[in-house]
Amino acid sequence: MASNRKYAALPDLDSAPDIYETPELTDELSTIPPTTVRSPSEDEYDDDEVDATGISRSRLKINQARSKFMPATVDASDVDFSDRLTSKRRSYKTSTRRRRILEDGTEELGNLSDEDDAGNLVRKIARLKREVEEAKAEYGKQKVAAENPEGEEVAEDDIESLSRALDEMSRLDESLARRTLVLPPPASLGDKATGESREPAAPTMASAPSYEQTYALSKAADFDSRLLVLEKALGVGSSAMPEFDSNGLPRAIIPLLEQLHKQVSTLSEASVPSLDGISRRVRALTQEAENLEKARRNAKAANDALASTGAAPAPEAAGTLDSEQTSKINALYGTLPTIENLAPLLPPLLDRLRSLRMIHADAASASETLERLEKKQADMASEIQQWREGLEKVESAVRAGDATMVKNVDVMSGWVKDLEERMAKLS
Repeated sequence: MASNRKYAALPDLDSAPDIYETPELTDELSTIPPTTVRSPSEDEYDDDEVDATGISRSRLKINQARSKFMPATVDASDVDFSDRLTSKRRSYKTSTRRRRILEDGTEELGNLSDEDDAGNLVRKIARLKREVEEAKAEYGKQKVAAENPEGEEVAEDDIESLSRALDEMSRLDESLARRTLVLPPPASLGDKATGESREPAAPTMASAPSYEQTYALSKAADFDSRLLVLEKALGVGSSAMPEFDSNGLPRAIIPLLEQLHKQVSTLSEASVPSLDGISRRVRALTQEAENLEKARRNAKAANDALASTGAAPAPEAAGTLDSEQTSKINALYGTLPTIENLAPLLPPLLDRLRSLRMIHADAASASETLERLEKKQADMASEIQQWREGLEKVESAVRAGDATMVKNVDVMSGWVKDLEERMAKLS
């Protein structure tokens, strides 16, 4: 009983008994149903009627369900719903038509005009772009089986002109959308109470950058990305300089190439005397570094000894630094954290800027180099043409000489036969 009271409030609970017991059959009882069964009339039926078992007996409103899916259209042409692995997955297209209820209660479906909507122009441009893309696709399909090439050229020109016009319109719309109105933040209640005499701040218009600036920035970013790809392809990165962490900029390509050139030249031009001189210089530098470190340790020990004894520094030494030098030193100590934060970034950044400057300088002279190459190519082409003409003349002369030689051989053979006949007559 407790469990029944616990689950009595649940809507989907079946309250029917688990076991149905029927009384034993007797002669007085009959299990035959009566001949007439009363059917419920339409007047007695209620849409909101819910029986004791929790089952809703309300009828389905077919017209309302049909109106919900009436505006939707599905385009399943050229769609493969099979589960083959070799089939290309192509999805079907669904679209919903706009619906409007007229004054007489009827519904109107389709593309309705909406002049009051602010984004109507954007939707029209997007719709025209889709139609132009569909026209291009249809034109590409029909281009193979076309019979009139002139008509095809005209249709292609029309499609290209439409696409260019739509691109200009969309670019103008984007430039207008980027110009947003910047308003001051709303004042609080305290500001309203204390600052009523303030003048209202005038709204300012945040203008978008011009097309030339955007184009120049995009070209610079593209060039920088291409240079970065080239550096990555050559294996230039933070691993080449272990003193930089992974967040630092990679090394530039021009200083790396210069360093590689110096190393290769040093290895190629190395000799026994030069290697001996280099080893002597390295030993001298190592000794000087050791002496400097030793002097630094001695100075530190002396300072620690003075600090432990509590002796005050001499007044002459204290008066050597004036106020200006002290202020400069303090300013340097103040900027030291900023310099330490920028230390991993500045050297590779400067290297990259130098590389870009050198590449731009080379690009300025690249046009002259290309002109010289084109001139040399034209001269070589003219020389090749002259050689070709000379070879043709030599070949024609050789062919004429061969023909003349054949004729001479025929004449000489006739003379030889005549001489043989005369010799035979004389003998």
